[in-house]
Amino acid sequence: MIFILLWACSGPSKEKIPVSKSESVQYAKGFHFEIEGDNRYLVVDEPWPNASNPIRYLIGEKPNKIVCTSTSHLPFFELLDSEESVIGFPNLKYISSEVFIERANEGLLTDLGPDGSMNMELLLGINPDAVIAFDMGGESKTLDKIKESGIPVYYNSDFLEQSPLGRAEWIKFFGALLGKEQQADSIFNQIASEYNRLKKLASTVETKPSILSGVVYGDTWFLPGGDNWAATFFENAGGEYLWDADTTTGWLELSFESVYEKGNKAEFWIGTSTLNSMEQMSGQDERYATFQAFKNEEVYNYNKKIGPNGGYDFFESGYSRPDLVLADLIKILHPELLPDYESVYFQNIK
Repeated sequence: MIFILLWACSGPSKEKIPVSKSESVQYAKGFHFEIEGDNRYLVVDEPWPNASNPIRYLIGEKPNKIVCTSTSHLPFFELLDSEESVIGFPNLKYISSEVFIERANEGLLTDLGPDGSMNMELLLGINPDAVIAFDMGGESKTLDKIKESGIPVYYNSDFLEQSPLGRAEWIKFFGALLGKEQQADSIFNQIASEYNRLKKLASTVETKPSILSGVVYGDTWFLPGGDNWAATFFENAGGEYLWDADTTTGWLELSFESVYEKGNKAEFWIGTSTLNSMEQMSGQDERYATFQAFKNEEVYNYNKKIGPNGGYDFFESGYSRPDLVLADLIKILHPELLPDYESVYFQNIK
């Protein structure tokens, strides 16, 4: 009360409360921390693609019961020893993690709806403290309903990151929510250190083998753009991605003929979607067999770890462990650099 009276007598202050940006985020572009007076905020700069304003979350009391909406969120909870915090997920069949599958079998993880939707009745029934969501366009009736019910929604836009370490650094987002910031920092520092060590190791190679990626759907060949997350891995692993001069951050949609003209002599073919054998590939399109990498049986896919329901663990835990993904690719392109390494996600599908 004395403070209020003194402030009132002194007149309105013309000085804003100082805000400083924390330097604890190194690679990620989509979030940062701000300190304002005695408060600390987690700021998501672009909560969804082309969002006009950031969203600020006051870092305080941690939620104990959380609903996640993407399988790529789950590995961060495992890394932070916080699996028990997750109590709900939309469509459990998408999960590859043995830990979370076991929790679901024990009745500790509630299936909140099919096909990625959210059953509001079930959601309200488990009464979570927070929902960690991703939004592709900024308009979601489901998320609006969740917020209207009084459940806080935390937007996670790690999928917008273009660098492998930038996406992995979102472990600090989860660390801030879970009250485990120091543990998150420590884990990320280890991942980043190993990634950078491997990147430096691969930079010593004298030759960079050429790489082709993707497959045909309908009449269109889908493959990573030159500034895509996957293209960065190829470069850091000591390879020459044939479309690295392109500036697309998403996916290229090209004709078979244009890809063949550029990639038919590629030494390696890495990433074949759901085609997990060369027999499946040639069965889908016999023209694949005319590529040099196919003839030499240098075709690799991220299908080494597939969950019991058919989910690719590469798209679940791979985002949080770019050091393992990079090691896999170095093992493919330059096996002499990692003679004793056993790959985690990628394997030859000959």
